[in-house]
Amino acid sequence: MSTMMDMNTITKNLKALTLKQLSALGEKRYRGVQLYRWIWKRGEDRIENFSDLPKVFRQKLIEEGYYVGSIEERKRLVSSVDGTIKFLFSDFESVYMPSENRRTVCVSSQSGCSLGCRFCATGLLGFKRNLHFWEIADQVLYIQKAVGQKITNVVFMGMGEPLLNLPNVKQAIRIMTSHIGLGIGVRHITVSTSGIVPGIYELADFDRRVKLALSLHAAIQEKREKIMPIARKYKLDELKEALKYYYQKKRRRITLEYIHLAGFNDTDEDVEALYEFTRGLVVKINLIPYNPVPEFDWKSPTEEEVEDFYWRLKKRMLDVPMTVRWSRGRDVMAACGQLALIEKIDPSFLRITSGESA
Repeated sequence: MSTMMDMNTITKNLKALTLKQLSALGEKRYRGVQLYRWIWKRGEDRIENFSDLPKVFRQKLIEEGYYVGSIEERKRLVSSVDGTIKFLFSDFESVYMPSENRRTVCVSSQSGCSLGCRFCATGLLGFKRNLHFWEIADQVLYIQKAVGQKITNVVFMGMGEPLLNLPNVKQAIRIMTSHIGLGIGVRHITVSTSGIVPGIYELADFDRRVKLALSLHAAIQEKREKIMPIARKYKLDELKEALKYYYQKKRRRITLEYIHLAGFNDTDEDVEALYEFTRGLVVKINLIPYNPVPEFDWKSPTEEEVEDFYWRLKKRMLDVPMTVRWSRGRDVMAACGQLALIEKIDPSFLRITSGESA
């Protein structure tokens, strides 16, 4: 938010205040813990219902203009294939992915994105703004209340580059992992980056042992630069050193995300380059078959091409855990690389990606 009026409005939203700021509102500091618990753990949005707080204090908050705000939903689309739900909020999107053993929310950290990766719909929007920490955490709380199920996992793989909004991302993670907040285990939170080297070091020094995922997509410098402009600033050798540091600090295996662009990054040369990049790293690899975006000409690999690439990689890297991650929610443009605000998607393309004729 940019204006002084906007900032004044934000500070009246109790969700936008840290625990320390909430504690300063009452005559007793433990009131902050009570407020925090009502807002984030219990998800209560009416101050008058904060029943363990004195009625006089509740009335005082209301009279001074305090309230419990929420992100605003504009639309949601439900996948008919796998039950994935895409939520469109004011100017960003989130994705709910239920499965047998977990209920995952893919959160956005920015509206739009400045990195302009040549396969991602979000990058076509350009950068609009950083999300405030409460807007990031509220994606989890809002969806949890909407679906009536406790969220077990969070992945920072929605709109934006999390490490370019790290102060707000870290504060959101504190809310997510707090026992008086959303109560999600730190090992169930993954932060994905396109390769912001200084941010990787800063996240490694953060006091929460979250998992890290790197959007690699090519282990050949020239190819990576072609599809990811940020690679011109942060080279592969710098990235590798940052990943080593992260593992030394956190002792958590790092995920390398690799979007499979048929005929581009699946050659034998790519296999060898990926092998060389992983040497000395404690990683696993997620192969992600490319999800179509209308503005790009890349081809999604066939199942046969995916299987062939997988086994060529596996043969070269026997000790590296590797999976093929078929994206969920493709029929509602909720899959990896497809988030670009629902109204901007051509309905005929939705039919094509779901296997129907246009």
